[in-house]
Amino acid sequence: MAGIGFQLKKMFNERGFLANVRAYSYSAIVTVGPLALCILLMTFVQQLLLAVDTPYAERELFLAASEYALIFSQIITGGFNLIVSRYVADQIYLEKYENILSSMYGVMSICVLLGGVSAFVFFLFSPLDLTFKFVTYIFFIELIIVWIQCMYVSALKDYMKIVKSFLIGVIISGAAIFICIKFLHIYSVTAMMICLNIGFLFMLVKFTQYIREYFKVNNYKYFLFLAYFKKYPLLFVCGFFYTLGLYGHNLIVWQGQYQHTVADTFVIAPFYDVPVFFAYLSVLPAMVLFVVSLETSFYTAYKTYYNRILNSFPLRDILSAKKDMFKILSLELAFIVEIQLFTAICSIALGLKFLPLLGLTFEQIQLFIILVLGYLFFIVMYTVVLLLLYYDDQKGASITTVIYTVGSMVLTFVFVPYDNNGFSVFIAALISLLFGLWKLTHYLNNIDYYTFCSQPLIPKKRRGDLRGN
Repeated sequence: MAGIGFQLKKMFNERGFLANVRAYSYSAIVTVGPLALCILLMTFVQQLLLAVDTPYAERELFLAASEYALIFSQIITGGFNLIVSRYVADQIYLEKYENILSSMYGVMSICVLLGGVSAFVFFLFSPLDLTFKFVTYIFFIELIIVWIQCMYVSALKDYMKIVKSFLIGVIISGAAIFICIKFLHIYSVTAMMICLNIGFLFMLVKFTQYIREYFKVNNYKYFLFLAYFKKYPLLFVCGFFYTLGLYGHNLIVWQGQYQHTVADTFVIAPFYDVPVFFAYLSVLPAMVLFVVSLETSFYTAYKTYYNRILNSFPLRDILSAKKDMFKILSLELAFIVEIQLFTAICSIALGLKFLPLLGLTFEQIQLFIILVLGYLFFIVMYTVVLLLLYYDDQKGASITTVIYTVGSMVLTFVFVPYDNNGFSVFIAALISLLFGLWKLTHYLNNIDYYTFCSQPLIPKKRRGDLRGN
């Protein structure tokens, strides 16, 4: 996440409780804000429609359409996340800012084309009303663009503008929906989608404005970043399989006994999807804490170690820096595990108390508990994956994510007939976590070899210039 670390370190250097609150709040907004606000808005709409006794078919159609847009927009853009983050970080380091704005337009064009064609084919034979298909299509495209812009906004310096854009966009959509329902008595799902489009359009326009204000020059080399797919192909694999892993097990369950078709178009499984949604919320605190710990305490120790190597410090100083780096890494990783374990216990306790009030059955609550424990392993596994990427072990990171994603989908397929769906996430996350920890431990035990001996003695010249010179 290019740029976020600089601001976080600045905030934590400021003493006081309020400075820490600001740092964690900013980390939360950048890390999970877009997705959390999107989910919160859709939940708010569902509750409003329920409060005014909107027909079940309308509420179900809104839920299915928004769920599809949310899931598949992330899957389409997920593979680009790590590639773009690496590219933007490199361009900032090289002070080639003119390459950044053009790359954003290039990524947008590719993802919008992929998503647009896929959605067009999906809706082509749907019996849904043409107007509803159109506004849902627009919402899907807006989400794709917003997820891409989120890869770039962390490099901006005016973070309050980012926070305000998120909140104002959500408030605009929420207020428009509230007015439609409470005052205009319009309950149609098409109207709800139009209101969502208005808020996300505002968000999209403001993000574009801020990014263009910061990265003023567009060199029109829109696809220069594609060279990074050749240079770092495993980053795409890692990003894509991580995103697919979030929802892959849902896609398999949709084909099983809990399958439910909405309006002869959307295939979902509410029995499974609802517990998954609530269980996934339990990992958000760990994601925020990890960004803070990675970009502050660990990065400082990491940078000190490698700076002493590059600047030919005495061996004693290098070994001391390595010891400090290992100590901080183990402490931060243990802290994240403790926080996530505490969050999982609290989530289970709150779920047992309040989920029945939301209409979840005993079987769904059992599924929720298994998934919360599975996501405990999952988020620790993802933490290990990012640490592997920090040490540039792209192969280890990508294999770890592939193990989880393929494992969870295959096990879900196997378990579907036996009604043991949640265990697929639990088992796959545990196996991938153990593998990731083994890879990380192996790397750290041999860090001297990877640092001093694994690089070629004579650099190989690459064809083409990745920096556009």
